[in-house]
Amino acid sequence: MDKETLTNLKSELLRIREDRAISVVIITGAGNKAFSSGVNVHEFEQLDPQNAREFITLLKEICETLRKMPQAVIAAINGYCIGGAMELAMAADFRIATTHASFGMPEIKLGIPSVLDAALLEKYVGLNLAKEMLLIGDMVDVERINQFGLINQVVDSKDLRHTVDKYADKILLNPPETVAIQKRLFETWQNTHLEMAIQDSINEFSLAFATDIPHKQIADFLADKK
Repeated sequence: MDKETLTNLKSELLRIREDRAISVVIITGAGNKAFSSGVNVHEFEQLDPQNAREFITLLKEICETLRKMPQAVIAAINGYCIGGAMELAMAADFRIATTHASFGMPEIKLGIPSVLDAALLEKYVGLNLAKEMLLIGDMVDVERINQFGLINQVVDSKDLRHTVDKYADKILLNPPETVAIQKRLFETWQNTHLEMAIQDSINEFSLAFATDIPHKQIADFLADKK
């Protein structure tokens, strides 16, 4: 994902949010290799504190839109789900994953803190695994992460679309107005303090670029890829 992709995604989600003919939103990746490998590392190369804040705020607005839009959101996770993509998945209402899916928050390897909906990670996977994922940055397979209930259902790749459609069909049996109300209530119940946590994480993200650490780590990361 790059800034252009995220900008387009935000625009499309805002359009869908206002379309009362749409009751269920499904987000997924093309093919069967990845839901998304996250933000393109090159996006971070030239960031300074100001444009780092602008960039991460864009991703924050997308996650917030997914959480707060009146439609039910299903993330169909068809492979790697990394960094910002995992934050998008956590912002969805349902997560259906394939047996080969894997999850990671590797920002720390780039000298950047994991932020935004990573604030929810402890709720979803417990403090120990959340710290392991955020402080070490290694990938976690779907079997391990689902011991904590992050995923609604794990299925074979060939069954992903059918399973997602079954969830969507069940949601469509309910009044969309009530689904919207229930989603608003979940926001009230679960995330009373989330906005404060996210704003603090945005500050920390932008301040990380006041040092040389992210740029050095990113340069090393890209050099290893060559």
